[in-house]
Amino acid sequence: MFNFGAVLPYLPDLLHGVLMTLALTGFSLVLGMVLGTLLALARLSHSRALRWPAYALVEFFRTTPPMIQIIWCYFALPVVIRHEVNSFEAAVIALSLNASAFLAEIFRTGILGVDAGQRDASQMLGLSRFHTFVDVVAPQAIRLVFPSTAATGVLIMKGTSLASAIGLLELTRIGQLVSTETFRPLESFSIVAALYFCIGFPVLRFARLVDRRIRLT
Repeated sequence: MFNFGAVLPYLPDLLHGVLMTLALTGFSLVLGMVLGTLLALARLSHSRALRWPAYALVEFFRTTPPMIQIIWCYFALPVVIRHEVNSFEAAVIALSLNASAFLAEIFRTGILGVDAGQRDASQMLGLSRFHTFVDVVAPQAIRLVFPSTAATGVLIMKGTSLASAIGLLELTRIGQLVSTETFRPLESFSIVAALYFCIGFPVLRFARLVDRRIRLT
C-alpha cells in the first residue's frame, strides 16, 4: 500500500529541489540558445574554417551521452582549466553544450526555412546582409523554431536529473535522499515524477498554443 504520509513532511525539501532544477534549466537553456545561434550561423557560413569546427562540435555533443558530459565537466574540466568547478557550474556547462548542439540544428533549419526570395528582395532594396538577417530572416525563423525550442527546454529540464550523478541537490537527487530516509521509494519518486510533470506540461501546452496562433496568422 502507498503511504504518502511518510514522504509529505519532506515536501519543502523537494520544492527546494524544484527551484534548483528550474535554475539549472534556465541557465542551461539561455546559454544553449546563445551558443546554438552562434553554431547555427557558423554552420551556414561560407567559410570552412567556421563551418567544419561547428559541425564537429554539434555532432560530438549530439552523439555522446549527457551524463558522460556532466561527469567529465565535473571531474576532468577542472584539471584541464586548472580552476575549481562546482557541481552546479559543471552541470550548467555540460547541459548548455549539449543543448546548443540540438538548438543549433533547430535554428539552422529555421533560418533555411525562410524563403530565399525574401533575402534576395531585401538586398535588392538596399538592405545589407546583416540587416536582412536581423530585420527579415530572424523574426520569421524565430516563429518557425519556437515550438521546437520550447520542447528542447523541457528536454533540458528532464536532463537536469542526470546532475544527481555528481551530487547536485536538484529534484531527482533530493528524491533519492528522501527515498533513502523514508524507505519509501515508490512514494518518493511518484511525487518527484508529479513535480516534473507540473513543470514540463504547462511549457509544452503553452508552446502548442503559440504554434497554433503562428499557423493561423
